[in-house]
Amino acid sequence: MNNCNYRTSSEDIKKLRLITAIKTPYLPDGRFDLEAYDAMMHMQIENGAEGVIVGGTTGEGQLMSWDEHIMLIGHTVNCFGGSIKVIGNTGSNSTREAMHASEQGFAVGMHAALHINPYYGKTSLKGLVTHFEAVLPMGPTIIYNVPPRTGQDIPPSVIHTISQSANMVGIKECVGNDRVKEYTEKGISVWSGNDNECHDARWDCAATGVISVTSNLVPGLMHKLMFHGKNPSLDSKLSLLIKWLFQPDQPNPIGVNTALAQLGVVRPVFRRPYVPLPLESRMEFVDIVKELGRENFVGEKDVQILDNDDFILV
Repeated sequence: MNNCNYRTSSEDIKKLRLITAIKTPYLPDGRFDLEAYDAMMHMQIENGAEGVIVGGTTGEGQLMSWDEHIMLIGHTVNCFGGSIKVIGNTGSNSTREAMHASEQGFAVGMHAALHINPYYGKTSLKGLVTHFEAVLPMGPTIIYNVPPRTGQDIPPSVIHTISQSANMVGIKECVGNDRVKEYTEKGISVWSGNDNECHDARWDCAATGVISVTSNLVPGLMHKLMFHGKNPSLDSKLSLLIKWLFQPDQPNPIGVNTALAQLGVVRPVFRRPYVPLPLESRMEFVDIVKELGRENFVGEKDVQILDNDDFILV
Protein backbone atom coordinates (compact mmCIF):
# COMPACT_ATOMS: atom_id res chain seq x y z
CA MET A 1 0.00 0.00 0.00
CA ASN A 2 2.69 2.42 1.04
CA ASN A 3 6.05 1.84 -0.56
CA CYS A 4 8.29 4.07 1.57
CA ASN A 5 11.66 2.35 1.33
CA TYR A 6 12.41 2.91 5.01
CA ARG A 7 9.40 0.88 6.07
CA THR A 8 9.99 -1.96 8.49
CA SER A 9 9.60 -5.42 6.99
CA SER A 10 7.71 -8.33 8.51
CA GLU A 11 11.09 -10.06 8.89
CA ASP A 12 12.31 -7.25 11.19
CA ILE A 13 9.30 -7.72 13.45
CA LYS A 14 9.72 -11.52 13.49
CA LYS A 15 13.06 -11.10 15.29
CA LEU A 16 11.63 -9.39 18.39
CA ARG A 17 11.87 -11.50 21.54
CA LEU A 18 10.59 -9.08 24.19
CA ILE A 19 7.70 -6.79 23.36
CA THR A 20 6.14 -4.82 26.21
CA ALA A 21 2.43 -4.00 26.19
CA ILE A 22 3.17 -0.56 27.58
CA LYS A 23 0.87 1.09 30.12
CA THR A 24 -0.55 4.56 29.40
CA PRO A 25 -0.16 6.93 32.38
CA TYR A 26 -2.55 9.81 33.10
CA LEU A 27 -2.54 13.28 34.60
CA PRO A 28 -5.13 14.14 37.28
CA ASP A 29 -7.25 15.85 34.61
CA GLY A 30 -7.40 12.58 32.66
CA ARG A 31 -5.07 13.52 29.79
CA PHE A 32 -2.01 11.42 29.00
CA ASP A 33 1.02 12.02 31.21
CA LEU A 34 3.58 12.06 28.40
CA GLU A 35 6.46 12.88 30.73
CA ALA A 36 5.81 9.71 32.75
CA TYR A 37 5.22 7.78 29.52
CA ASP A 38 8.57 8.89 28.08
CA ALA A 39 10.36 7.92 31.30
CA MET A 40 8.74 4.47 31.10
CA MET A 41 9.78 4.13 27.46
CA HIS A 42 13.40 4.96 28.38
CA MET A 43 13.32 2.27 31.09
CA GLN A 44 12.04 -0.26 28.56
CA ILE A 45 14.77 0.56 26.04
CA GLU A 46 17.51 0.57 28.68
CA ASN A 47 16.43 -2.85 29.95
CA GLY A 48 16.38 -4.53 26.56
CA ALA A 49 12.75 -4.46 25.39
CA GLU A 50 12.82 -4.55 21.59
CA GLY A 51 9.25 -3.54 20.88
CA VAL A 52 6.20 -1.95 22.48
CA ILE A 53 2.49 -2.36 21.88
CA VAL A 54 0.95 1.12 22.07
CA GLY A 55 -2.68 1.35 23.16
CA GLY A 56 -3.17 -2.37 23.64
CA THR A 57 -5.47 -3.74 26.35
CA THR A 58 -2.74 -2.99 28.91
CA GLY A 59 -2.30 0.50 27.45
CA GLU A 60 -6.08 0.96 27.62
CA GLY A 61 -6.61 1.61 23.93
CA GLN A 62 -10.23 0.64 24.60
CA LEU A 63 -10.60 3.80 26.73
CA MET A 64 -9.04 6.18 24.18
CA SER A 65 -10.53 8.24 21.42
CA TRP A 66 -8.91 7.41 18.07
CA ASP A 67 -7.33 10.90 18.10
CA GLU A 68 -5.58 10.11 21.37
CA HIS A 69 -4.65 6.67 20.14
CA ILE A 70 -3.02 7.79 16.90
CA MET A 71 -1.34 10.72 18.68
CA LEU A 72 0.27 8.35 21.18
CA ILE A 73 1.47 6.04 18.39
CA GLY A 74 2.92 9.05 16.53
CA HIS A 75 4.54 10.42 19.68
CA THR A 76 6.14 7.04 20.44
CA VAL A 77 7.52 6.70 16.91
CA ASN A 78 8.73 10.28 16.89
CA CYS A 79 10.60 10.05 20.20
CA PHE A 80 11.68 6.40 20.31
CA GLY A 81 11.17 4.82 16.89
CA GLY A 82 14.91 4.68 16.23
CA SER A 83 15.57 2.59 19.37
CA ILE A 84 12.55 0.32 19.61
CA LYS A 85 9.87 -1.09 17.30
CA VAL A 86 6.48 0.56 17.74
CA ILE A 87 3.48 -1.71 17.20
CA GLY A 88 0.16 0.13 17.26
CA ASN A 89 -2.97 -1.62 18.43
CA THR A 90 -5.18 -0.43 15.59
CA GLY A 91 -7.60 -3.35 15.71
CA SER A 92 -11.35 -2.93 16.06
CA ASN A 93 -14.53 -4.99 15.88
CA SER A 94 -15.48 -2.80 12.92
CA THR A 95 -13.46 -3.64 9.80
CA ARG A 96 -13.80 -0.11 8.42
CA GLU A 97 -12.56 1.37 11.68
CA ALA A 98 -9.63 -1.08 11.82
CA MET A 99 -8.67 -0.15 8.24
CA HIS A 100 -8.88 3.58 8.92
CA ALA A 101 -6.92 3.40 12.19
CA SER A 102 -4.24 1.19 10.61
CA GLU A 103 -3.88 3.54 7.66
CA GLN A 104 -3.37 6.43 10.09
CA GLY A 105 -1.02 4.44 12.32
CA PHE A 106 1.23 3.51 9.42
CA ALA A 107 1.06 7.09 8.13
CA VAL A 108 2.47 8.36 11.45
CA GLY A 109 5.25 5.79 11.23
CA MET A 110 4.31 2.76 13.33
CA HIS A 111 6.37 -0.29 12.39
CA ALA A 112 3.56 -2.84 12.66
CA ALA A 113 -0.09 -3.21 13.66
CA LEU A 114 -1.71 -5.50 16.23
CA HIS A 115 -5.13 -6.80 15.15
CA ILE A 116 -7.72 -8.53 17.27
CA ASN A 117 -10.66 -10.49 15.85
CA PRO A 118 -14.01 -8.68 16.02
CA TYR A 119 -15.30 -9.04 19.59
CA TYR A 120 -18.82 -8.68 21.00
CA GLY A 121 -20.47 -8.43 17.56
CA LYS A 122 -18.73 -11.64 16.47
CA THR A 123 -18.54 -12.86 12.90
CA SER A 124 -18.19 -16.19 11.04
CA LEU A 125 -14.86 -17.84 10.18
CA LYS A 126 -15.19 -16.54 6.63
CA GLY A 127 -15.90 -13.12 8.12
CA LEU A 128 -12.70 -13.35 10.19
CA VAL A 129 -10.65 -14.07 7.07
CA THR A 130 -12.32 -11.15 5.25
CA HIS A 131 -11.65 -8.83 8.21
CA PHE A 132 -7.95 -9.69 8.42
CA GLU A 133 -7.51 -9.63 4.63
CA ALA A 134 -8.83 -6.06 4.65
CA VAL A 135 -6.14 -4.81 7.04
CA LEU A 136 -3.14 -6.94 6.05
CA PRO A 137 -2.26 -4.98 2.87
CA MET A 138 -1.46 -1.90 4.97
CA GLY A 139 1.71 -3.15 6.60
CA PRO A 140 3.30 -5.75 8.91
CA THR A 141 0.61 -7.20 11.18
CA ILE A 142 0.48 -9.36 14.30
CA ILE A 143 -2.85 -11.11 14.86
CA TYR A 144 -4.01 -11.28 18.49
CA ASN A 145 -5.99 -14.27 19.79
CA VAL A 146 -7.44 -13.89 23.29
CA PRO A 147 -10.78 -15.75 23.49
CA PRO A 148 -11.53 -14.80 27.15
CA ARG A 149 -11.71 -11.15 26.02
CA THR A 150 -13.22 -11.53 22.54
CA GLY A 151 -15.54 -14.47 23.19
CA GLN A 152 -14.22 -16.21 20.06
CA ASP A 153 -11.16 -18.31 19.32
CA ILE A 154 -9.30 -17.63 16.07
CA PRO A 155 -8.80 -21.21 14.89
CA PRO A 156 -5.63 -22.37 13.12
CA SER A 157 -7.56 -22.74 9.84
CA VAL A 158 -8.03 -18.95 9.73
CA ILE A 159 -4.38 -18.27 10.58
CA HIS A 160 -3.19 -20.70 7.88
CA THR A 161 -5.40 -18.98 5.29
CA ILE A 162 -4.17 -15.46 6.03
CA SER A 163 -0.54 -16.44 6.56
CA GLN A 164 -0.18 -16.41 2.75
CA SER A 165 0.08 -12.62 3.05
CA ALA A 166 3.64 -11.22 3.17
CA ASN A 167 2.49 -8.74 5.84
CA MET A 168 1.28 -11.46 8.20
CA VAL A 169 4.06 -11.37 10.81
CA GLY A 170 2.64 -13.91 13.25
CA ILE A 171 0.26 -14.29 16.14
CA LYS A 172 0.06 -13.24 19.77
CA GLU A 173 -1.49 -16.41 21.17
CA CYS A 174 -3.22 -16.70 24.55
CA VAL A 175 -4.85 -20.13 24.15
CA GLY A 176 -1.82 -21.99 25.53
CA ASN A 177 1.41 -23.68 24.58
CA ASP A 178 -0.11 -26.62 22.68
CA ARG A 179 -1.47 -24.10 20.18
CA VAL A 180 1.86 -22.24 20.17
CA LYS A 181 3.65 -25.46 19.26
CA GLU A 182 1.12 -26.31 16.57
CA TYR A 183 1.98 -23.02 14.83
CA THR A 184 5.74 -23.00 15.31
CA GLU A 185 5.97 -26.52 13.91
CA LYS A 186 4.41 -25.12 10.72
CA GLY A 187 6.82 -22.18 10.59
CA ILE A 188 4.40 -19.52 11.87
CA SER A 189 5.90 -16.96 14.27
CA VAL A 190 4.21 -16.83 17.67
CA TRP A 191 4.51 -14.60 20.73
CA SER A 192 3.10 -15.93 23.96
CA GLY A 193 0.41 -13.61 25.30
CA ASN A 194 0.56 -15.22 28.74
CA ASP A 195 3.41 -14.16 31.02
CA ASN A 196 2.95 -17.28 33.17
CA GLU A 197 3.55 -19.54 30.16
CA CYS A 198 6.09 -17.54 28.19
CA HIS A 199 9.25 -19.24 29.49
CA ASP A 200 8.02 -22.66 28.35
CA ALA A 201 6.55 -21.20 25.16
CA ARG A 202 9.95 -19.75 24.26
CA TRP A 203 12.23 -22.60 25.28
CA ASP A 204 10.04 -25.70 24.80
CA CYS A 205 7.63 -24.66 22.05
CA ALA A 206 9.87 -22.47 19.84
CA ALA A 207 7.88 -19.26 20.34
CA THR A 208 9.67 -16.14 19.10
CA GLY A 209 9.15 -14.49 22.47
CA VAL A 210 6.50 -12.77 24.56
CA ILE A 211 4.21 -9.76 24.42
CA SER A 212 4.39 -9.00 28.09
CA VAL A 213 2.53 -7.06 30.77
CA THR A 214 5.00 -8.01 33.53
CA SER A 215 7.87 -6.35 31.65
CA ASN A 216 6.28 -2.98 32.47
CA LEU A 217 7.55 -3.68 36.01
CA VAL A 218 10.64 -5.91 35.61
CA PRO A 219 11.86 -5.48 32.02
CA GLY A 220 15.40 -6.66 32.84
CA LEU A 221 14.19 -9.94 34.34
CA MET A 222 11.78 -10.57 31.46
CA HIS A 223 14.65 -9.88 29.04
CA LYS A 224 16.73 -12.48 30.85
CA LEU A 225 13.84 -14.95 30.66
CA MET A 226 13.56 -14.54 26.87
CA PHE A 227 17.22 -14.26 25.90
CA HIS A 228 19.45 -16.23 28.24
CA GLY A 229 18.28 -19.80 27.81
CA LYS A 230 16.10 -22.01 29.99
CA ASN A 231 15.82 -20.70 33.53
CA PRO A 232 13.10 -22.49 35.51
CA SER A 233 14.26 -20.92 38.78
CA LEU A 234 13.82 -17.35 37.46
CA ASP A 235 10.50 -18.42 35.93
CA SER A 236 9.24 -19.67 39.29
CA LYS A 237 10.59 -16.57 41.09
CA LEU A 238 8.56 -14.40 38.72
CA SER A 239 5.45 -16.55 39.13
CA LEU A 240 4.51 -14.85 42.41
CA LEU A 241 4.51 -11.42 40.75
CA ILE A 242 2.67 -12.73 37.68
CA LYS A 243 0.01 -14.39 39.84
CA TRP A 244 -0.44 -11.10 41.69
CA LEU A 245 -0.78 -9.14 38.43
CA PHE A 246 -3.45 -11.47 37.03
CA GLN A 247 -5.83 -12.12 39.91
CA PRO A 248 -9.01 -13.87 38.68
CA ASP A 249 -11.41 -11.13 39.80
CA GLN A 250 -9.09 -8.20 38.91
CA PRO A 251 -8.60 -8.18 35.13
CA ASN A 252 -5.47 -6.71 33.54
CA PRO A 253 -4.55 -3.77 33.52
CA ILE A 254 -5.77 -3.20 37.10
CA GLY A 255 -2.74 -4.93 38.67
CA VAL A 256 -0.04 -3.29 36.55
CA ASN A 257 -1.68 0.15 36.98
CA THR A 258 -1.69 -0.27 40.76
CA ALA A 259 1.89 -1.55 40.84
CA LEU A 260 3.32 1.29 38.73
CA ALA A 261 1.57 3.81 41.00
CA GLN A 262 3.02 2.08 44.09
CA LEU A 263 6.49 2.23 42.53
CA GLY A 264 6.08 5.97 41.97
CA VAL A 265 6.57 5.60 38.20
CA VAL A 266 3.08 6.89 37.31
CA ARG A 267 0.60 9.07 39.16
CA PRO A 268 -2.14 7.09 40.93
CA VAL A 269 -4.71 8.13 38.32
CA PHE A 270 -7.11 5.54 36.90
CA ARG A 271 -9.37 5.95 33.90
CA ARG A 272 -12.69 4.35 34.76
CA PRO A 273 -13.97 1.66 34.71
CA TYR A 274 -10.62 0.57 36.20
CA VAL A 275 -10.14 1.05 39.94
CA PRO A 276 -7.04 0.16 41.99
CA LEU A 277 -6.42 -3.15 43.72
CA PRO A 278 -7.59 -3.21 47.36
CA LEU A 279 -5.29 -2.33 50.26
CA GLU A 280 -4.58 -5.97 51.09
CA SER A 281 -3.25 -6.61 47.56
CA ARG A 282 -1.19 -3.42 47.67
CA MET A 283 0.45 -4.63 50.88
CA GLU A 284 1.21 -7.96 49.18
CA PHE A 285 2.89 -6.10 46.33
CA VAL A 286 5.27 -4.37 48.73
CA ASP A 287 6.36 -7.81 49.97
CA ILE A 288 6.78 -9.11 46.41
CA VAL A 289 9.02 -6.15 45.55
CA LYS A 290 11.17 -6.80 48.62
CA GLU A 291 11.42 -10.49 47.73
CA LEU A 292 12.37 -9.98 44.09
CA GLY A 293 14.59 -6.99 44.91
CA ARG A 294 13.61 -3.34 44.42
CA GLU A 295 16.55 -2.93 42.01
CA ASN A 296 14.84 -5.30 39.54
CA PHE A 297 11.79 -3.04 39.27
CA VAL A 298 11.42 0.15 37.24
CA GLY A 299 11.72 3.54 38.90
CA GLU A 300 13.89 4.95 41.65
CA LYS A 301 11.45 5.57 44.50
CA ASP A 302 10.69 3.32 47.46
CA VAL A 303 7.62 1.16 46.94
CA GLN A 304 4.57 2.56 48.77
CA ILE A 305 1.33 0.95 49.92
CA LEU A 306 -0.64 4.16 49.12
CA ASP A 307 -3.91 5.13 50.85
CA ASN A 308 -7.25 4.64 49.16
CA ASP A 309 -7.66 8.41 48.86
CA ASP A 310 -4.29 8.77 47.10
CA PHE A 311 -6.00 7.35 43.99
CA ILE A 312 -7.82 9.58 41.54
CA LEU A 313 -10.53 8.15 39.27
CA VAL A 314 -11.23 10.05 36.07
